[in-house]
Amino acid sequence: MDEEGETILFYSVKETFVCWNFDDCPVPVDTDLGSIVDNFEHALHQMGFEGRMSINVDCKKLNSNEEALFKAGRIFYLPYTTHDYRKFGTRPTLDMTFYMLSVVRETAPILANLAVVVKPNIDPGSELHRVLHCLKSRGHNVLIVELPPDEECLFSVDSLLKNSRFLGGGKPRAKKELTPEEMRQEEEEEDGSYDVSDLSNQKMLDFSERIKHVKGPRTVVFWDAIDCPFPLCFSPEQIFQKIKSVLMKKGTNDNITIWAYVDERSWRDKCLGNKTWDSRIYFLPAGDRRVRMLNDMFLQSRDAPLHHCPGLLILVSNHFSGDPFYMELFEDMQHKNYHPFLITPREHSNISESPDEWPLSLFNRPRKSSQGPLPKKPKLDAA
Repeated sequence: MDEEGETILFYSVKETFVCWNFDDCPVPVDTDLGSIVDNFEHALHQMGFEGRMSINVDCKKLNSNEEALFKAGRIFYLPYTTHDYRKFGTRPTLDMTFYMLSVVRETAPILANLAVVVKPNIDPGSELHRVLHCLKSRGHNVLIVELPPDEECLFSVDSLLKNSRFLGGGKPRAKKELTPEEMRQEEEEEDGSYDVSDLSNQKMLDFSERIKHVKGPRTVVFWDAIDCPFPLCFSPEQIFQKIKSVLMKKGTNDNITIWAYVDERSWRDKCLGNKTWDSRIYFLPAGDRRVRMLNDMFLQSRDAPLHHCPGLLILVSNHFSGDPFYMELFEDMQHKNYHPFLITPREHSNISESPDEWPLSLFNRPRKSSQGPLPKKPKLDAA
């Protein structure tokens, strides 16, 4: 890994999206935001980012100056991508990490560059840290603009050059020309191939790198195991087989993958860490689970796009229903050929069932889905 202070000669003509949360990292008082936008462009060019640049802002509410720059097209307000904000001006609830995943998809299959304004010393356990590394592992150049801890950052060209580094280390500076190999890498597009190798029995698929699914129809399940706990008497293999059995009786395809978000304290020894079971169920630490589950659903649909056949995406959670922003993005999965299907566990909390019956009650009661009942097994053999 490069040292943070080491200079790396760099050149890219791909688009660069700068993401900036004004609530976490405010614009300095009495500083002209329009000048900062210009300074970002000049600094990025000196670092070798020669492509188009945009400043993408997240915050609860823009002030009058920021609103004027947004209307003039100098900055983009990320909540504006959502229907509820555009139509009703509803105060946004989404985390900026989702917006980061979303904006870099605008140039797909070209791998855009991402620059993020952050506070110093990102918490390695944070969702921001995880998503930045997810994007890096998928081929994006990720630039960190880290505010100095003991002084006010004026966002001058010099301060931006001083406080910017690649994720993993190294300060980029523009190079004059590219080698043939670098030119090939610059033209490289996102890998869209399918593979079964990532379905290794020993590998815990946690989205830290791209997941390649088997080609064809599939069902993916994102299960909040804090809202809807698994019976403790079951092994991971038994949990998977019980869920798969119910789904197949409902007519879904047999290519099923489950991600379960669990309390680390309860499941650390049993399921977190090395994967010792054969089935495609993966246990992940919950953290801020609503934020992470939405991000992982987006990564899954990005990693395994469906082009010619439908898939089924089942979400088991109490934390999406009632939030218009999260529900909009969940239901938007239908535009990626994933039929979105929400099960809200609290609506089933008055039902008692034995371990032998579990999880029948979850799938036998009315579900929240704009698409109707669970779809039957899709035909077609291509993804």
